[in-house]
Amino acid sequence: MDSTKKSLHYSTYLSNLLKSLKSNIFPIGFGLFLIIKDGFSKEALLDNGFAILILLFTLLSAIFSMIEAKITKYWIEDDKLMLQKGIISRTVKEIYIGKIQTMDSSAGIANQLLGGVIMHIKTAGDGIELNSIGKNDAQTLSEYINQRKFQLQQGAVVHDSLVENPEEEDVIKYDEKSYETIYQLSFADLIMMSSTSASMFTVIAVVSAIYSQVNDIFNLDRYLDKLESIVGESYMMVGIIILVALLFSYVIGVFITALKYHQYTVKFDGELINIKYGLFERKNKYIAVKNIQKVTEKQSYLRKLLNKTSFVVTTTSEMKGSEDSILGDEEVLPFINRDDAYQLIQRLVPKYQFDEVNKVIPKRSIRRYFQVSWVILLIVGGIIQYYWFEYTWLIVILLMVLTLITAFIKYKNSGYIILDDQINVRNGGVFVMQTSFIKEENIIGLEVSSTPFMNRADLRNVGLGISSGSNSIQCSLDYIEQVDAANIYDWFLLKERRQYE
Repeated sequence: MDSTKKSLHYSTYLSNLLKSLKSNIFPIGFGLFLIIKDGFSKEALLDNGFAILILLFTLLSAIFSMIEAKITKYWIEDDKLMLQKGIISRTVKEIYIGKIQTMDSSAGIANQLLGGVIMHIKTAGDGIELNSIGKNDAQTLSEYINQRKFQLQQGAVVHDSLVENPEEEDVIKYDEKSYETIYQLSFADLIMMSSTSASMFTVIAVVSAIYSQVNDIFNLDRYLDKLESIVGESYMMVGIIILVALLFSYVIGVFITALKYHQYTVKFDGELINIKYGLFERKNKYIAVKNIQKVTEKQSYLRKLLNKTSFVVTTTSEMKGSEDSILGDEEVLPFINRDDAYQLIQRLVPKYQFDEVNKVIPKRSIRRYFQVSWVILLIVGGIIQYYWFEYTWLIVILLMVLTLITAFIKYKNSGYIILDDQINVRNGGVFVMQTSFIKEENIIGLEVSSTPFMNRADLRNVGLGISSGSNSIQCSLDYIEQVDAANIYDWFLLKERRQYE
């Protein structure tokens, strides 16, 4: 492959334009609102100089994003992938081909229609995003990187020209491994997964956030006054409206989840896990098994009744500044029978052990899971009840009951087990029970903490620090016996000492 500088695909212009409009949607809406409100006469436009200035800045932002796409170049030089971008200040980023671990691709609606592909080329802690290049260019680049990486790993000193002439005998050829399909999400499971997900609450949160922002600009409350006068004091009508809104959110949430996980397929070649999914935004991801820092089982209580579960892996091979998987978590098995799930995940990560945890939370810890929350709820709820809303006490009671139930769930389900060089930790939550499987070599820190009140009760909090993407996360176990905390601490220190002996 030659070292000619190549430009991005023309679909990038549309992609950058849409991204710029999306990031400036509220300034654009505010500016248009001010102009439409006063009309389009010459005098009104002159008086609305501020609104015109806002729209001008957003237009310039969109133009600059398209210019940046035009001048961005990428090329191969000295066994390094180079990316040059920037308008005023030019920056050149490079990654060594021999350190590239995975090459992911994705294509939104615009890219699929115009033939573009977004490539994420990742090393152990960073990478390069090519947004976007043509499908043929992406395939050529991927094949070249795989070929050249294989040669570098074999210690071969081969000039680029030899790669372009594979018929020459002294070229070490890359024999691409065949991937075996080990999991496909069936249509029936897709519908069941979508129906039992918590996406309804996500839709409600997103719609509420959008409404609050739009209401600040267009004052939508005035249009709802008529509805309020119709509803009046009819609690039955209020209940029907809430029920319809929840049902609508549920249906939309099911639809969104089904689109996201459309044709979800997992393939495996012994070293890399390949995941493909999505309808409107088709994604093709690779996970290097050696980069997995933690395996997590997430199971909601509804799915537990159906004997279904999901598995997520935490990796360190995530790009800085990438919007994709900021926390380094990737779903591997999103919805599967629990017995089958353990067989498949054991095959993907054979060095991990998936034994059941020992439930170690003492009864005296139950009240500590909710007592602070109750105090805060009573204080805040009392203030709101006194000054603003007379039915706040109902909400406070509901939240207090919810925190009490959560406390009992944590007591019944949380625990840990130590298996030689691995620790399994389970935490019960309000909706989901989460079990983390962690190798000692992937723990970057351990913290044991307590308060004077906890000292009197011989209780401790334990936090395990784990590398995740370009950040770190903590897996915690709260209000356990002091003996159990000391057991975890001693195990960690013993392994650390052996490592340096």
